[in-house]
Amino acid sequence: MTRYFMRDTPLFHLEQQMMTPPNFKPRGHGLRRPAFRYQAKDVDCQYCTNYSQENLCPLCECICLGERIEAGTLSLEKVIQDCLRGKLRMRLWKRLAQEIYPYPLRSFRSDEHRNRWMHWRTRYRRLSQRNQAALFLLTAYDDIWRRVIWKVEDDGFDFDSVQLAGIVPELYSVYQAAKSISTGSQNITIADLASRELVTDEAFQLIICALLLAKYGDVILNFDRKKGDAIC
Repeated sequence: MTRYFMRDTPLFHLEQQMMTPPNFKPRGHGLRRPAFRYQAKDVDCQYCTNYSQENLCPLCECICLGERIEAGTLSLEKVIQDCLRGKLRMRLWKRLAQEIYPYPLRSFRSDEHRNRWMHWRTRYRRLSQRNQAALFLLTAYDDIWRRVIWKVEDDGFDFDSVQLAGIVPELYSVYQAAKSISTGSQNITIADLASRELVTDEAFQLIICALLLAKYGDVILNFDRKKGDAIC
């Protein structure tokens, strides 16, 4: 006996849709990423419509940064300087030079962090790029995520209802950075980032990665590899 009572009637497709599990994707109908990947020769400045042999680039910000990151023609240092343009202070620059620039970017704390972020980002696929970056921080630690897991919606986070009582002090800066990225508030400042007393070394790297994710998206994860793949 068929599972559909309305088979061979005008209501068959409606019944089929009603019986399909939420968010179900039939085999062969998932999103497919194109095989094409940018190479260094593809992102040469001479191909830009703003390029001029006689004059310097007139743009304040390169319109092809994402493609250049993917092609490996930009160093991590250059991208961070672009991301924090106008915000770099001596103390923060020194900390970046000591803790970030000499090493490959380690985006995730662990495989658990990576898997958790990817799972919940897929579940809330309508999150903006900034909120996906905030989610990156919020999923990094169990003690933060268990407080936030029921406060996530497609349009962001209900930070006002999050209970922070008893949170590990070292994680407070991570939570506040996530809130700042999501809402655009100043819960954590450039001066805070430069302070090792307020932001631990591990938290500092996570926050820098989240700031890059907020501006450039997933392409920044191309830096999560051996140093030397990116070209200055």
